[in-house]
This record gives sequence, C-alpha cells and structure tokens, in this order.
Amino acid sequence: MSSTPEYPELDIVTPYGIVTRLPTSFPIIDPELDGHLDPCLFQAGFDDANMRLAAFPASWAKHHASTVLDTEPAVDDDEPSYTRGYRAALYGYLKHTSD
Repeated sequence: MSSTPEYPELDIVTPYGIVTRLPTSFPIIDPELDGHLDPCLFQAGFDDANMRLAAFPASWAKHHASTVLDTEPAVDDDEPSYTRGYRAALYGYLKHTSD
C-alpha cells in the first residue's frame, strides 16, 4: 500500500496577502524555514525599495537594483527582514522589467 507523503504548507499568510514560499530542498525538512521573518519589516523594505526604484529613471533603477544585489548583505544587519524585503523588490524589478 503506497501512501502519498504529506508536504508542509508553503503559504505564509500576512496582513498584506499570501506569500508562497519556494522550497529550498525536497523533501522540506523544516516547514518553518522563515519562522524568524518579520512580515511587517519585510513589507516595509519591499515598499521602500519600490518607492526608490520608481523615483529613478529606468536605467538608474536597473543600475541601483543590480548594484545592491551584487553585494552581500551586511553580516551584522540589525533588520534582516527589512533587508530581505528590500532585496526581494530589487530582484523582482530586475526579473520583470523589459530591456
């Protein structure tokens, strides 16, 4: 008798909406990989990055996004959730803008 393995829930529900986590490995060993993520700080970083990118001409925005993503985040970052949100917005901008 073959049973289907149970997979952990990948959706994170926040006041801002639902985020689907992309698993980093299969099978997922720890279903709470982002348990330490502060969704409010993540959203604040994401929003700040989008506002900053919108204030730049397109070529400057691409340069800013690629330059920031090319450097490692600070090891002693006081707000890693904010930084992850900021960088997520930059990544999304680069991924979804046309040349």
